[in-house]
Amino acid sequence: MKTLLRKIDRFLLPPTEEMRFAPYVWLVYLSIFFTSLYHYNRFEYGYWYSAIGVAFFLALYFHGYWSSARQVKWDIFGIAIIGSLLGLVTPGASVFFVYAGAFCCRLGSPKKAALALIFLCAWIAILSYFFSLSTFFYIPAIIFTLMIGGVNIFQVEMDKKRQELILTKQEIKALAKTAERERIARDLHDLIGHTFSVITLKAELANKLVEKDIERAKKEIVELENISRDALKQVREVVTGYRTSDLNTELAHAKYVLESNDINFKYQFEEVLMSDTVNKELAIILKELVTNILKHAQANKVNASISQNQDSVVMSLTDDGKGFSPKPTNGFGLKGIEERIEKLAGKVSLQSDNGSQFTITVPSGVKQ
Repeated sequence: MKTLLRKIDRFLLPPTEEMRFAPYVWLVYLSIFFTSLYHYNRFEYGYWYSAIGVAFFLALYFHGYWSSARQVKWDIFGIAIIGSLLGLVTPGASVFFVYAGAFCCRLGSPKKAALALIFLCAWIAILSYFFSLSTFFYIPAIIFTLMIGGVNIFQVEMDKKRQELILTKQEIKALAKTAERERIARDLHDLIGHTFSVITLKAELANKLVEKDIERAKKEIVELENISRDALKQVREVVTGYRTSDLNTELAHAKYVLESNDINFKYQFEEVLMSDTVNKELAIILKELVTNILKHAQANKVNASISQNQDSVVMSLTDDGKGFSPKPTNGFGLKGIEERIEKLAGKVSLQSDNGSQFTITVPSGVKQ
């Protein structure tokens, strides 16, 4: 039973939908419509019309969670049409306009969302005037459409601000790492430049003394060896703690790059145990996948998740773009990615349905 419910859930809602149970909870407000239909039905076949209308509404409702900012307007329009037609049957159909208003926040910008809400309210007013609909229809429809729609718009903008703050913190960390790398580069330049100058002078002196004073030449060679060992020690001290690009840094970079190109990017990075090698390789793979999405996918939304599955690390990247044909010649660089994963003794799953999904599973490289 649980497996069946899980399959139905995956069919109805995208895997990255936040607050996963909320879309089902919101459907409880349909009880307003059914209660109104029971007490006030203006047509003989009103129950049949309502059943058909609710079926179409549910299809549009769940489709709205999969839609991009460009597509969701048609879901809003369809729900508003259903509300208009069923509004002639019973006043409780006003609830459909509230659902339409709730989806306006997904239109991509506060301005578009606000204009859509105004249009919905104007539509309700015109519809009520021409068909002399009850105040029990248009007053709740206008008030709650504006209220729920406005709250959702505000919430979405607050979430964006929160994500921007998180991104800013991550960028600061990334900049701090860059500054540390530049410091290391300067230190290495100063250290190696000085050390090699001394080594060169000692080597030249030893070469000259080999024929004249063998004992002193041996002494110079011993000093040369000591200088080399000391230089190696200093180099190791300078680079202690230095790391190449990791997943945290690459996720922050992906967020910046995708958002700069008007592509919404969300990710979940659970606490994962993995070796530095796995971390570095997954960061490189993530960078390549993001580059491919920018070049080829024509996506509006991208979602990434990195989680632990026993002794393996699972990285998933999904987008709502045009999908792909999994051939090495199509410009996606899939062959190179697969070769990296094979080196880690991992596996990759590629799907192209309503966009594309890459799921990569590799051993964590850490003994648990």
